[in-house]
Amino acid sequence: MSISLVQSALISAGTAAAVTMLVEYAAKPRLEARKDRVVERMRFRRQMEARLLSLPHDLKYLYGLELANIVWFMGAQNLDDMSEECGQLYVEFGKFSDGLPKRQRDVVGGYLLQLSSTLIALQYNVFLYKETGIIGQLIRDKQVQKVGTADHIHMMVDTVYECVAGAYSALVLSPARPIRFVERLRKLAQHQKRLAAKFTNGDPDSGDAEATASTADPRVSSSD
Repeated sequence: MSISLVQSALISAGTAAAVTMLVEYAAKPRLEARKDRVVERMRFRRQMEARLLSLPHDLKYLYGLELANIVWFMGAQNLDDMSEECGQLYVEFGKFSDGLPKRQRDVVGGYLLQLSSTLIALQYNVFLYKETGIIGQLIRDKQVQKVGTADHIHMMVDTVYECVAGAYSALVLSPARPIRFVERLRKLAQHQKRLAAKFTNGDPDSGDAEATASTADPRVSSSD
């Protein structure tokens, strides 16, 4: 009986050692790699959250694009400086988005894409004012306070800020509270769709005709 017990103990010990070695040399590297990926995704996510939180301050001169004075050039420079970085946010988002629930990934991604589209529309508007020389005419006319497309530009800049706020709000949500998580994402998704509809219905390129028409008479811009 004692020999049988010793054999059983040896077999158990050998099995445990074999399992330990199997985990150590086969499963553990994969677990470590998975852990590294999770840590890296969390790092990218924290960086994105911090950038979205600071972005409104870095875009503070965009509203200057409404004005028919030297501040317009500050807005144009601000747009030029920030457009590439903002467009890159969606690429950076792709580095960790696979680790998010699909609903959350779709909402954040939707806001970031809308942000890029809006900035492109603003860039085109700035290009037209520069290339046609309209902004120079408006600045020389001291009685004109705003450019002809001021309301449209204001709407687009508002959209930029709302996209940044929406992307941040969706990104920081945690599924640890599932009911609140789902409800907040639902509301943010609806808001993002309304933004896209407003942007489309507002026809960001509609300012082209107005800008072209104002070449003949720069005073078509409203002087509030």
